Amino acid sequence: MAFDATIPMAIQLVIEDVGWWEKSHPLGPNSPFRSGLKRRHHPSDYLALVHLARQLNMRPLIAFVACEWDRTNLLKKIPSATWMGADWDNRHNVGPWLDQAAQTLNDNRGLLEIGLHGVGHEFWDQGRRSRTEFHNTQGEMRPMAVIKAHLDAFDRILEQNGLGPLPQAFVPPGLNHSFGGGKRGIHGILNNHGIRYVTTDLTKAKMIHPRQHPLMAWEAGVLIIERGIAPVPWHVIAAQPQFAFDHPLLCLHWANLLDEDIQRSLDVVQRWVDFIKTGIDPMQQMLAPDTATCWTQFAYRTLSQIRQTGDGITIDIGPLQDLPQRTLKGHFLLKISHSGGPIGWQVDGGRIGELQNQSDTVWLLSIRPDSGVDMIRLTPVWESQRLS
Repeated sequence: MAFDATIPMAIQLVIEDVGWWEKSHPLGPNSPFRSGLKRRHHPSDYLALVHLARQLNMRPLIAFVACEWDRTNLLKKIPSATWMGADWDNRHNVGPWLDQAAQTLNDNRGLLEIGLHGVGHEFWDQGRRSRTEFHNTQGEMRPMAVIKAHLDAFDRILEQNGLGPLPQAFVPPGLNHSFGGGKRGIHGILNNHGIRYVTTDLTKAKMIHPRQHPLMAWEAGVLIIERGIAPVPWHVIAAQPQFAFDHPLLCLHWANLLDEDIQRSLDVVQRWVDFIKTGIDPMQQMLAPDTATCWTQFAYRTLSQIRQTGDGITIDIGPLQDLPQRTLKGHFLLKISHSGGPIGWQVDGGRIGELQNQSDTVWLLSIRPDSGVDMIRLTPVWESQRLS
């Protein structure tokens, strides 16, 4: 009997520029771009993100900019991180709103995943702004010592606010990035800081060596997934929902989900919730419970092959052996559709961790491959077989 089996694409929501407090306008020639809002941010802007995550039952990745969370002015010692350089003074951003937002993020760690975006998003050389923090517009990496100092500062600012440890995911600011530098390149540095997941525009990145796949690349223990083009520009406030549901990352910016009127932000978020819920293909797609699942599902969906063999299903996962194994979760998810389906499955080359009946005809299986296997075979177990 024929089955319709697929490794669903887990769609992750990535929200960039979260963390700014001050308004974006007026914009000076060497000042930061910030989030695009014309008002100052408010703790309720974080509650809007919690509402988004809770309504979608997923854990979006919020790509964080940390400088305006600096409680001790530690960034005075890293002049390239901010527009004020050695004169950095963030005391006006330290107040009860900071405590409230930190509490919201801490209370909802299971709903919002903090990612690295940057300390100040740009790079400042003697007070002059240069795009961007970790690479210039030609994809040339900033000095290794400077990058390490910025990452350490990001880590310390998170710890100041009880938001550590350093995240596992990175979204390069301005999509300026490079690939192929190995252990001395950006990914070697990121891996040394515990960062294993990156998403960027690989067509824009400087390629020191060619990537291994059109939609992904990996080196130095880091897995990079093609970001795709954001469906709406970064500075569009209260954006109307748009997305083609044709790749695993729905990349937005914080202002897209907020309104200049704080009271209307939840309405903006709800429009996106309704749009995403109705746009998901129930067989081919799912909403990612976290970033690691998104990267894992995309790797298995893209690199493995599913074939019908007799009355069973064979999944060739051999190509995944080339990936950094620590970037993959220990299991992947498989959807199987069949009317009058089996009551269970026998697995060779792995085991089923969980079996969910999603509808009368669709099952979601969590499959944990055995160590080092290249092939997994699933054979249905029918009611008649159990009775015999």
